[in-house]
Amino acid sequence: MAIDPTSERGRRLGQHVRILEITIGLKSTNVVVDDLADLLERTPRLYELVLRIRGVHQFDTNTIQRLTHLATHSTVEGSSPLRVRALTILSCGIQSPIVYQLLKIWPSVEFLYIGVELAAPPPKWSPAFHLYQLTLMRTPRQSILSWLLSSSTESLQIVSFRDAPGRDFDSILDTIGPRLRSLRLMNYSLRAAAVLMKCTRLEEFVILQLSTLFALDDLPPTIKHLKCRNMPSEDQSIGSVIHAIGRLPRLRVVTCATQASADERFPDLRNLCASRSIELILDELSLWMVSTAMLDQCSALVSVLILTPFKQREDPVYVDQFPRTKSIANFALMN
Repeated sequence: MAIDPTSERGRRLGQHVRILEITIGLKSTNVVVDDLADLLERTPRLYELVLRIRGVHQFDTNTIQRLTHLATHSTVEGSSPLRVRALTILSCGIQSPIVYQLLKIWPSVEFLYIGVELAAPPPKWSPAFHLYQLTLMRTPRQSILSWLLSSSTESLQIVSFRDAPGRDFDSILDTIGPRLRSLRLMNYSLRAAAVLMKCTRLEEFVILQLSTLFALDDLPPTIKHLKCRNMPSEDQSIGSVIHAIGRLPRLRVVTCATQASADERFPDLRNLCASRSIELILDELSLWMVSTAMLDQCSALVSVLILTPFKQREDPVYVDQFPRTKSIANFALMN
């Protein structure tokens, strides 16, 4: 392996790895649970850990002890203990407590992406992590979301829900909504509109699927970036975006899918943006689209180590202004 710790070159490359994506478990071809700590020991400056876990319900005591040791003790001379800042779980059992196990080991996590349904009851211990961003591909039960956010109400700035949370989450939204800078939703609906009303200081709103029934009304006037990914061909879609732009005095960037340029009302959108000096971006990639990663051949340093196909996501870094992009330049923020 390129980061073989028995060689000087391997040790040097291992210290440059910032993102590690692994598939572990019974169905993995070459990585088992016992290998996880070994791999992490070789990447002492890791920033983001991306895991697909198959056939494993929870980590055993030995694995937990080894990971805890990495998180609390320096394993390489001159380096600090391993502080994972971004944790992405792309697959694990619905009732698996692995997410909780890893969050207990690394209270340093600030960016949490849970790409699976999480139904395991929250643990008894109180969270010590402070999330900056939370991405949920499935909205968990209220008790689980309350636990995940219980220590992050002051720090949370970006939230992604695949499905707009129901009315039973209103108390949570009342707490986090006024502090959010970015909200991302899959579909626009009456419920999505109700959620938006609780987010009074948004700088960015991302919606993947516009509605042909409901216009983009009552968006927070603080929005600076509006992203609408998939717009049906009916005139209501681009018309809805045009309608929203006229009510957003601080808007500076509009992002939509490249396919929108074929709509007969696209020139109206383009002209409106030009008249207000709003940047119009045509974007090919969806927030949840899967693609194959391409490593930059010009760099002699390894910043991303990929053991499985890479899932296209934003870089988990702090945001000065939206939109945030995926860029090699962000590696400097992962040191």
